[in-house]
Amino acid sequence: MAYLALYRKWRPMVFNDVVEQEHVVKTLKNSINSGRIAHAYLFSGTRGTGKTTMAKIFSRAVNCINSKDGDPCNECEICKGILNGSLLDVIEIDAASNNGVDNVRDLRDEVIYTPSKARYKVYIIDEVHMLSTGAFNALLKTLEEPPSHVIFILATTEPHKLPATILSRCQRFDFRRISVGSIAKRIEYIAGESGIDIKEDALRLIAKLSDGALRDAISILDQCISLGNKELTYEDVLTVVGLVTDTFIVEIVDDIKNRDVGRVLQAVNKLVMEGKDISQFVSELVLYYRNLLICSSVSDPKDIIDVQEDSLQKMKEQLNGLERFEIMSIIKELSSLEGALKWSAHPRILLEAALIKLCEGRANPAELGMMERIQVLEKRINEIMEKGIAVPGHVDNSHKARELGNTDKASETDVKIREKKGTKAASIKGLEVWGDVLKELKDMGRMVLYTNLLDSKVIEISSKVVGIVFKGGCSFNKMYVSKAENLEVVESCLSKYLGKDVRVKCLDEEESVETSRKEEKDELIEKAQDIANKLNVDLNIIDE
Repeated sequence: MAYLALYRKWRPMVFNDVVEQEHVVKTLKNSINSGRIAHAYLFSGTRGTGKTTMAKIFSRAVNCINSKDGDPCNECEICKGILNGSLLDVIEIDAASNNGVDNVRDLRDEVIYTPSKARYKVYIIDEVHMLSTGAFNALLKTLEEPPSHVIFILATTEPHKLPATILSRCQRFDFRRISVGSIAKRIEYIAGESGIDIKEDALRLIAKLSDGALRDAISILDQCISLGNKELTYEDVLTVVGLVTDTFIVEIVDDIKNRDVGRVLQAVNKLVMEGKDISQFVSELVLYYRNLLICSSVSDPKDIIDVQEDSLQKMKEQLNGLERFEIMSIIKELSSLEGALKWSAHPRILLEAALIKLCEGRANPAELGMMERIQVLEKRINEIMEKGIAVPGHVDNSHKARELGNTDKASETDVKIREKKGTKAASIKGLEVWGDVLKELKDMGRMVLYTNLLDSKVIEISSKVVGIVFKGGCSFNKMYVSKAENLEVVESCLSKYLGKDVRVKCLDEEESVETSRKEEKDELIEKAQDIANKLNVDLNIIDE
């Protein structure tokens, strides 16, 4: 007897065997038990989630002589005839290869004939989105008013490609991706029944690789069993599917973070020499950076990413020194590489070039906002100052200063750059001391000024500018506070509590946001110019 693939051998025979599609199972079983059978159904969802399997079970259940609680008995003459293909009342059509208008016209001519033995004639049309426009038009009328003995079951992975006229004539059921836990449980059962002992970490790996498709997971298991081992380990699965180890991914991410081009290129060489799939490796790398992004965005990522506790801890350690926008930039770069690899005759060269680019830059300035560009510049300057790296075009003032015996001047640039990190904190503090400022004005006897400021609020416009926002209908209050002598008093109090000089602007609520953006932009330009001056390089500012 010819070998039967595992996914066919273990195809569910009754509704309750279908994994994680309870919302579909419950509705279909109730419709069978109550006799409320629709004339057209649409099963949509990603590959390997049970659409065709559910259609076959349903086709037997509606025709079964001894149906039990909505399930087919799989023992009666009708069920056996459908299972072995001898009963022609259940017809499966592949729309990918029968997508022309003539094929649908033939189907339309056939539906008028009654079933030979079964109660219903069931047409299962797989990948129905592949039908041509003419074929859909030819199917419309038949789908809307078919003979009472006909049931259509349409299955597709891309329901958005179906015309609205088809969708409106069907009862639609969306099949969900299957969870890693449920896939692992099913794989463990099938492996056990096949006499194979499979380790827990190997189970989880197969389940994760399947991406929510149980059929893919069973196919991977089938391939692993072909190794001939009675025990399947994590390394066996990696060998079969051509993946690298988690440790390899972690090390290469560390090397990119540390900008170690040599180690990165050695890792690529090892990857190629071991015969690993480059496209698959890039996909794994994208997924790993996605997990890093999730870890940087939420406090408890356990419910979102499926990794072991030690792996999660390692990811959190790798986040030190990595900004979120850098991770997103890396993901974009690797995703572009992933697409380019499909058409390249030299995938290794593309991979090496992309990884070198990540090591040298780790962020594409063209894709960053102004604030992010400033952060990149400040970060690189700090690295330069800490490591003592020479910068092209940078005048080493510290050397000249030492010759003159002026060490204070030599460290002036470094000090100013490091002080930038405290600017943001000081400006935020200004918002918190507003209550103290109002109390100071009251204690000074400036009661009129104090009362005109009671209903106002303050916002942080920039590190040097604080805005006082007045509510609508408070134009008199704004006009009074805006007087030069009054602004001088408020600025003096704010500067006292901040420990630095600040300017104050009086704003209406509607103009506060626009003014904040303009001031923030001006401050960023000023910071960029300051950094350029310290490095003795030219800076061209283009206002787009």
